[in-house]
Order: sequence, then C-alpha cells, then structure tokens
Amino acid sequence: MHAVSKIDPAAAQTPPLYQHHSTGFRRATYVDRALGSVHMGTGICFLDPNGAIQLHLHSFEESFYILEGSVSVQIGEMTHTLGPGNFGLIPTGLRHAWRNTGGAPARWLEMQAPQPRPIEYGRDTFFTGDALSPDASVPIGYFDESQLPRPGGASQMEGFNPTTGVAIKMFVDRSFGAIHQSLFLIQYSPGAKIDPHDHTFEESYFIVGGRIHAIADGKSYDLGPGDVIWTGVGCIHSFANTGDEPVRWIETQAPLPPAKEVFRFERDWTKFA
Repeated sequence: MHAVSKIDPAAAQTPPLYQHHSTGFRRATYVDRALGSVHMGTGICFLDPNGAIQLHLHSFEESFYILEGSVSVQIGEMTHTLGPGNFGLIPTGLRHAWRNTGGAPARWLEMQAPQPRPIEYGRDTFFTGDALSPDASVPIGYFDESQLPRPGGASQMEGFNPTTGVAIKMFVDRSFGAIHQSLFLIQYSPGAKIDPHDHTFEESYFIVGGRIHAIADGKSYDLGPGDVIWTGVGCIHSFANTGDEPVRWIETQAPLPPAKEVFRFERDWTKFA
C-alpha cells in the first residue's frame, strides 16, 4: 500500500482540538489513518506571525524539522528560538508550546508516533500545564550543508550499507533519544538509485529539492518539491535520480526500524525463484 499527494498550504486547517487553544495555526496532514497508515501521523505545520499554540502534551512522541521562519518553542522548562535547519524531539508526555515571534510565517514538518487517535475514538492531546514525564533538557539539533555526509561514504543509518551517490543525515533516531520513530534528510546525486525493496515499518518522504523517479507497488511517479509519498509496511518501492541535479527529501519512519535487516531487497531473493 502507498499514497502520493502534494502539500497545498491553502488546504491546511486548524485541527479540531487546537481550535480553542491556538491562533494562526494550521496543519496540512499527509500521512494519517485515513490514508491507510497505522503507525504515523505526519504533516506540515503553519504558524502566522504572532500566532501561538498553548501549552500542551501528547500521549505520543513528536519530532520536528523547521523549514521556514522563526519560532519560539517551550519544551518542558526550557525555551528555544529556532529557525530553518533546527530539529528536535518532544518525548511522550512532555509539555510544550509554540509561538511565532518573527514577522513572517513559520513552517515545520511534524512527525507523530504512535499514530494519533481519531478524536471520536479517544484523546491523546491535552492542553494543560501539567506533565506526565519530568521536565528535562531535550536535545535540539541543527543541520547545515557542511554536515551532509559524502555520498557513498559511511552511512549514518543503522542497517543501511553505503550506496553510490546517496547521502543520509540522521536527525532523530535511537541515539537522539527516540523510541518510536526516526527523522532524517536524504540526498540522491544525479544517477543515484536504490533497488526495489520493502520494510517492516512505514516511511514518508517530503520532497524539498530536485526531482526523483519513484516506483511503488509497480506504479511510477515523477516527484518534485512539495510532493509527498508514503509507503506502508511491505510496499515494494525504489527511487532513481534520472536528472542532472541532486534531489533531497525529509523522510520519517515508524515504528523505529530494527538494528538489523532494515531493508529487504528483491535482488537478494530472485535466485530462489
């Protein structure tokens, strides 16, 4: 199972639970239960200048990557001023709040796992000053171009062997404190490709630069900036950069991949067919 769509900022909406607890906040969800996912909730968040989300907590884990603008984020007792390239992880039950302190709209990718519950089924977001987990210092990361590993060099991803022309910069994983998910940036140089494979976990891909040829469940797609693709557990998929410029996307995975046997490549099993 898979799905392909495109982020439309005009279609972003304020989630029902946030309508009385936020100003200027909207989310364009691109992975959820309605799509067929069972493990993740992923979307692009928009916060207007002077907009805010009140103090709240979740019964799930949340990671983020800032795409645009400047935001002030309170996580536990600490407040951070973040801009493009910053990323972080908000543990389950830790209170947090958002505010746009700049003069321009802010935008970030948000990944939630385990998957949030439908509002009619059960609550998992609570606007309160209390906290389930103790307030603690949480890591905040920052990515710039100098941190992108050399394509084909040592992989930062557990269980992923170096592949010619592919570079991965991990943001959120076990080493960052994650329990349920991973979040990272991947770049394919011109000519780079990865053969058909599947996983025991779900993946989502938000294209931020260049164009990529993707195949999922035997269907082909040409994807560019703003496009998103989600692959479910067992979906056979592959990617190839057939253009003349690098392509980048921000990828999420849930549940957190195992330390071994992360990929099941079709090529490794055809000799037994």
